[in-house]
Amino acid sequence: MTNMSGWQEWLARRERDLREPYGWLSLVGLHWLDDRPRRFDDLPGEWSAESGVIRVKASVSDGLLHGGQPLDGVREVKGDAPEFVTHGRVRVESLIRDGRAGIRLRDPEGPVLQAYDGPPVFPYGPEWVVQADFTPRHPAKRIEVDTAQPGVREVTFDVGEVRFTLGGREQRLIATGGRDTITVVFHDPTNGDTTAPWRQLDADVVDGRVTLDFNRARNFPSAFTDFGICPMPPTGNEITVPVTAGERRTR
Repeated sequence: MTNMSGWQEWLARRERDLREPYGWLSLVGLHWLDDRPRRFDDLPGEWSAESGVIRVKASVSDGLLHGGQPLDGVREVKGDAPEFVTHGRVRVESLIRDGRAGIRLRDPEGPVLQAYDGPPVFPYGPEWVVQADFTPRHPAKRIEVDTAQPGVREVTFDVGEVRFTLGGREQRLIATGGRDTITVVFHDPTNGDTTAPWRQLDADVVDGRVTLDFNRARNFPSAFTDFGICPMPPTGNEITVPVTAGERRTR
C-alpha cells in the first residue's frame, strides 16, 4: 500500500531490520588483504589472501573460533563466507569485491548500533507517490558503478528506464534489480545537506508501470557506517528537484 498506513508498516519493518543484532549497523571494521600476512589492532590472528582464498593463522590463545571450536593453526576460505570465524561476540565475514579480498567485522554492541535511535525520516507526504512508465531493456545491460569504498567498483545490471514527472520536470532514471521488482538508486539536490549522498527505492512493475513512493526512499548502510560497500547510482541517475521525502541524513 502506498498510503500513510502502508508507509507506517514499511517504517516499522525498516526499524526492525536496522536493529538486527548482526545487521548492517553492527559493522565495526573492514580490512582489505593481500598476500602479505598482517595483524590488526581490532582482531587477533595473522591475515592474508591470495587468488581469492582468505587465510588466517592463529593459536588457541588468540581466542578465535571456527565452527565453535578454538582455531589453532591455519584456516582458509574461498570467497564470501558470512561467518568465517568469531572472536567473542564479533563475527568475521570474508568477502571478495572487485577482485579484492577482505574481511569485515560485525559486533552487536558496536557504537553505531548502540547509538541508533530509529530511522530519521521526513514526514509522510502523498505528493511523493508518483506513477512512472517503465521501459525494460532486453537483454539487461551489465554496468559497473563506483561504491562507498574508494577504488572498489561493483557490477550491476541496467534492466530498463523509469520515466516520470516530479516537480513539473521530466525525470529519466536507470533501473537495476529484476524484471518484476526494480531498484532505483539516485542522487538529488538534498544530498549532503538533509539526506545521505545517495539513496535507493524499490518498486514493483505492473503492466509496464511502477509506483514510486519516495516516502520509502531509504539509506544504504554506508549512510550509517564507514564499513559499507554500497553501490553508487549509475551515471546520470540524478533527480533534478529536491526529494524531501524518505530517510534523512544520519551523520
